Amino acid sequence: MTYDALILDYDGVVVNILDKKARVKACLRFAREEFRGNEFLLHRRSMQTLAHSVSPEEVQSLSERFDTPPETLWRCRDDLHASVVTEAAQNGEKKPYPDVQALYELDVPVGIASNNQRRVVERITDEYGLTSRFETIHAREPVLESLKIKKPAPTFLRRAQTDLDASRPLYVGDKQKDIIAARRADMDVAFMRRTHNANTVLDYEPTYEVENLEDVVALFE
Repeated sequence: MTYDALILDYDGVVVNILDKKARVKACLRFAREEFRGNEFLLHRRSMQTLAHSVSPEEVQSLSERFDTPPETLWRCRDDLHASVVTEAAQNGEKKPYPDVQALYELDVPVGIASNNQRRVVERITDEYGLTSRFETIHAREPVLESLKIKKPAPTFLRRAQTDLDASRPLYVGDKQKDIIAARRADMDVAFMRRTHNANTVLDYEPTYEVENLEDVVALFE
């Protein structure tokens, strides 16, 4: 199969995923240090919800509980998450997988389509000197409306495809929602199995299953 571009998910494909318990702990620490005036960010159970992927319904429920506009709550959540991940990138906890170097062997354009925040993706990419390898990055802005276009919606994939001027891109992700998003965007998809998702049982069949970025590059040979 001939592909003219590569579009990658970010977390779990290009960079590692932070340990869940450590992420919640870091979020609580930053909340105490930097967001003291926000009660909902100091509530442990709320933080356990906001530290991970969250639905608009969950945000609405928390906003009602704390009598806070959902847009305000979500902006605080995204600001907090950006602080946590930026620190993790600076101290080496959040970093690219070693096989990211394989991407430099490709002679097709490469883009990112991620549910993470754009500013977070760009900060980590810049921190590790990878900016030149990605021709485009599509990810969320820190606003509540951004939740409506998260994968499995195909929005970020299609935007990346347009930027790369690709007629037949390959998408790579590490979650079932990535397979669904690729199907909706009419793209072939490689499911990346790394340590964190090695035993994931899929309800949808990807075009390929791979274990690393070297396997992905081999699909272009």
